[in-house]
Amino acid sequence: MDPSGRRPVLDKGWVQLEAYMGGDAAVIRGARICYQSTARTPDADERLIRRLMASEPKHNTVFEHAVFRFGIKCPLFVARQWMRHRIASYNERSLRYCIADREYYVPEGDLSQKDAYIEHMEASFDLYEQLIEAGWKRERARGVLGTAVYTEFIWTVNAWSLMNWLQKRLDPGAQWEHGQYAKAILEIFSEIMPVTASAFKESVLKL
Repeated sequence: MDPSGRRPVLDKGWVQLEAYMGGDAAVIRGARICYQSTARTPDADERLIRRLMASEPKHNTVFEHAVFRFGIKCPLFVARQWMRHRIASYNERSLRYCIADREYYVPEGDLSQKDAYIEHMEASFDLYEQLIEAGWKRERARGVLGTAVYTEFIWTVNAWSLMNWLQKRLDPGAQWEHGQYAKAILEIFSEIMPVTASAFKESVLKL
């Protein structure tokens, strides 16, 4: 993790916790107001969170009182999958208004045709820059760029929706690149909401 708090992901990406509200205490507050109850023993709140997480049907609304805001840098193809998770708020760097940086994802390993992949990406940026210089609008010139190009966005999400995203993107069937972001976010989630994250790993992820 660099001094800015950004945690590296893939070759050029990162995730960063920008702000959060609540935490495990917000879950407890949401749960205990229903019965106007208080914790009678030191571990009562932890046991309550674990019981809520394990219950069927889930008592998800109490987890929605904790909210996170993340900064994300990832390939466009990861961002487009990410934004299918709609119970959240997003704002993304727009290539209608900004000039694209010559940054694109290159998979790890000794892959067949990897040099051709890089040559293609470089050629697409060459053409993009030529079109900009020729007077093309940025919103049109961007059409020659591929989905491996890096983008940045802000993601604001409550803890319940965050866990829903984690469950899907940590699944073995999810795309590997997206899963690397989920692993980084899970680390942050575990630091900010240790009891909830532990219960989630145990009851939902089965870790």
